[in-house]
Amino acid sequence: MNFLTIIPTVSRPARRLPLSRRLFWTGVVAAVYLLMTITPLYGVVHTQQTAGGAAQQLLSIIFGMAYGTLAHLGIGPIVISGILLEVLAFSGILNLDLNKREDRLKFTLLLKWGALGVAAVEAVAYVLGGQFGAVTPAVGFLIVIQLLLATLIIILLDDMLSKGWGLGSAISLIIFLGVARQIFLNLFSWDVVVDADGVSHVVGFVPALSVALYELFKGVNVNFLTLVNRVFYTQEGGVQFLPDVVGLLATLLLGYIILRLEMMKVNIPVTSSQYRGITFSIPLRFVYVSVLPIIFTTYSLLLIGQLLLPFAQNPAIGAVVHVIFFPPRYFFDIPGLLAHVFLYIALATAFAWIWVQLAGLSAEDQARQFARSQLSVPGFRQSEKVLAKILERPINALTILSGVIAGSFAALGNVLGVWGGGVGLILLVEIGLQYYAILMREQVLEMYPGIKSVLGE
Repeated sequence: MNFLTIIPTVSRPARRLPLSRRLFWTGVVAAVYLLMTITPLYGVVHTQQTAGGAAQQLLSIIFGMAYGTLAHLGIGPIVISGILLEVLAFSGILNLDLNKREDRLKFTLLLKWGALGVAAVEAVAYVLGGQFGAVTPAVGFLIVIQLLLATLIIILLDDMLSKGWGLGSAISLIIFLGVARQIFLNLFSWDVVVDADGVSHVVGFVPALSVALYELFKGVNVNFLTLVNRVFYTQEGGVQFLPDVVGLLATLLLGYIILRLEMMKVNIPVTSSQYRGITFSIPLRFVYVSVLPIIFTTYSLLLIGQLLLPFAQNPAIGAVVHVIFFPPRYFFDIPGLLAHVFLYIALATAFAWIWVQLAGLSAEDQARQFARSQLSVPGFRQSEKVLAKILERPINALTILSGVIAGSFAALGNVLGVWGGGVGLILLVEIGLQYYAILMREQVLEMYPGIKSVLGE
């Protein structure tokens, strides 16, 4: 434990901070992260992104990565370390009882050291793999140190929010900002890309629309249909799919549907042995689990695609790589579309099922929690095994539905050109709802301080 505690940490505030102060520090954390995304790594001339198309870009958004900057690794090391440790803890391999304060502290320290270890491995791999170009050993060592320090900064930012200085966690905040930043760039970016035919296009939707209208009304020699295609629906041009009206409408529509689904609950009627005769409901989310399985899915697809990329000359393998990295836009390629959707649904459902079993969300785990709280389902005797049997059917159904919903919306978002990607949109909505719930809770606690004693705060 003495070795584990060497890593810097943030102490808790002496007393509970008012909401305005917590909002201020949350804004500071957001500003620090955004500054990291525009601060270039010293010694890096250029970065070479690996092949990956939409999947690579989407993974960068999810992990808050900005290539060639202090945010080059983003929250990837922390997320990967957290996933590995949670799997080890819940599977019993790591002998920790997260209900005990001392074991929770040990888990947090292991998470921090694990994140630094993952960051070190990734940084060295990027340097040796030539992503930062040809660098000398001294410069390469300097880049690794910068990335380790940047990861430590993000760890401390997360520690700061989770200890009560701000709201939520820096991990969720950075994911939210990463997706929101991409949507903002899709809307207003003045960057220019050149397609396979040598034609330049403005990336941002609003600037592109402005340029198209200017050229049209000024009588510039331009093909009207080309302008319509660029603004209303982008076809593959050899560089990337650019933001268009279809993508904007798909973002709004799918975002609204995801929001409605995330807010739906399935109520389980229960009664307490302490208050006989009183029946109330325990709500289970309709989308029982979605964030981590869909992150697993995206990461796995990218990893599979990268492994298959050297063998893409083979027609069959090349087709798989194309489906993973370059999903068909709209409905012009039905077989490719179905293959892309199937891959996402299959993996998301599998990971949802695995995560529920490992993360303490299964019917047996929920029944154990009910039993500890002396809860039972009306009409059945109070027994952990009986509760598990009753909860098994709805929880299994919700788990499978969660995987299907997350996978299908993620894939459809890629196909329809959703801004920020289908996975990014799911994360944006869910994290936004989490912050909304936190804000509502904090406002209630400030208006009615007496509730704090009831909640044990």
